[in-house]
Amino acid sequence: MPSSFTRRGFLSSAATSATAAAAVSTGAAPGRARADTDPDKPNILVIIVDEMRTPVWFPDQQTLDTVLPNIARIRRGSVSFENHYTAANDCTPARGCLLTGLYAQQTGVMVVSESTLSPLFPTWGSMLRDHGYDTTYWGKWHLGSYPDRTPGALEAYGFHGGTYPSPNGAPGQGLQADPKIVDQFADWFHNDSGAAPWCTTVSLVNPHDIQWWPRWTRRDQFNADIPRWMNELPPNFESLEQLSRKPRLQMALVEVSAVAFGVAPYGTPEAMQAWIEMRNLYLWAQQQVDIQIGRVLDTLHSRPDVAANTVVVFTSDHGDYAGSHGLHGKGGAAYDEALRVPLYVHDPRGYLSPVDGTTTRDQLTSSVDFTPLLLTIGTGGNEWRGDGRYEHLSGRFDIAALCRDAGASGRPWVAHTTDEASIEEAAILFNQDAPGHVAMVRTAEAKFASYSQWVHGRIQIDSTRPQEFELYDYSTDGGRLELDNQAATGNPLRGDMEPLLDNVIRTEIQQPLPPYLRAAQDEGIGDYISAQTNILVQAERIGNALLDAVPRPS
Repeated sequence: MPSSFTRRGFLSSAATSATAAAAVSTGAAPGRARADTDPDKPNILVIIVDEMRTPVWFPDQQTLDTVLPNIARIRRGSVSFENHYTAANDCTPARGCLLTGLYAQQTGVMVVSESTLSPLFPTWGSMLRDHGYDTTYWGKWHLGSYPDRTPGALEAYGFHGGTYPSPNGAPGQGLQADPKIVDQFADWFHNDSGAAPWCTTVSLVNPHDIQWWPRWTRRDQFNADIPRWMNELPPNFESLEQLSRKPRLQMALVEVSAVAFGVAPYGTPEAMQAWIEMRNLYLWAQQQVDIQIGRVLDTLHSRPDVAANTVVVFTSDHGDYAGSHGLHGKGGAAYDEALRVPLYVHDPRGYLSPVDGTTTRDQLTSSVDFTPLLLTIGTGGNEWRGDGRYEHLSGRFDIAALCRDAGASGRPWVAHTTDEASIEEAAILFNQDAPGHVAMVRTAEAKFASYSQWVHGRIQIDSTRPQEFELYDYSTDGGRLELDNQAATGNPLRGDMEPLLDNVIRTEIQQPLPPYLRAAQDEGIGDYISAQTNILVQAERIGNALLDAVPRPS
């Protein structure tokens, strides 16, 4: 999927735009953030938010821009990727894909808070360091208890800085932690950013606070006067009766959400109003993180000379159902609301994005293409793809080329996996033998997902146990809303999509890694199998003792 995007072409165009930008920049202000870095290497500012989906079933873009003015600041002058998908859910697996460019089933990072990303895997931090970048990271990490809690531990992953303990998204933590994360970034920017070209990551928590609806969002910090931007349910809201006809893991998600976050209401007019209020609360949480993003941008633009040579890349680790399909949170399914996330690339030099205005791309892209994008920006082209150190990423799709050429082909498909042991645990607790491993492939025409059990102790589908499937035909209204599951109807699309998914699992999701990453892979997968075994054994032991004590949705 890489293009013939070259360093010479990249730098020639960038130099022309940078010259124009320099002509209007101001003199140096106090502080150590430097503009006189290698002109071939722009600074890179990565802003990550948590649980923000691509806007869908929301107010129109003009209204959103007034609610989220700072995200709009980034989007203006950016290339906006409208069909960008996370390769995994939940937080930890999604972040593992982002940081490494590898799928969760390649690294073993599949369980929230139980998985640890092996430091033997290269990240964009370590790879950009190879090319002379100063790489820092501020905010949520959530890729293992040791690096989450141990000052200096991110050095092993190619980053200095860090926020300790990592604010991994406890109730209300976005409101509490995000201002402090931005303070860390600002202090570094003004005092310690130095002369080397830099890539710094600001990883914010909100709108993750919505994850704790309904129980925890009733706490004092959420008692603000929440505007009512929305007055309706999303058009693809589903009742529990409708949801019960989907793969059983989705009802297991409802059950585990009731235990962890409180019982979501269904079936009455008052219940429907509660879901509408939740949707407005979700947008309000986005508004709160938008304020902090504004502080990040203001800090950057306090040095116009530095800002003129800084590419800003904005994305989210994953989305949130926020009422679609009668669900909230993420995981346990393969619906677009939790998988499709924003990606904006803003290049003030005018090479990767327009200087003014927003340009959109509707082609498919994936979060496993994110680290390769940063490598291309940092090295000025695709020559890195021929470097043996990066063989494992050499075939990833070239987002930078798509930035430059609106007519370029996107991915023919995107793939996604969800392997959350917590939902498998719920299936055991509630005596639902629901297949707990989701693999999905989506093309422009359709989405196909399989729900499977794995052979114990292996990352391998157990063919002796039943599988469940979803097929959504995007040529129909019901398919585009992902309401009308055509998997068992004889739709001929299944004849194309099912073998495609089988091939994608074999050649992409579980593609063998080069020998230099085998030790990292063995460590990661061993960590996953150990964590999964412990979780499921505990669930079986607790099992029936909890059934009568746990509130159930009705």
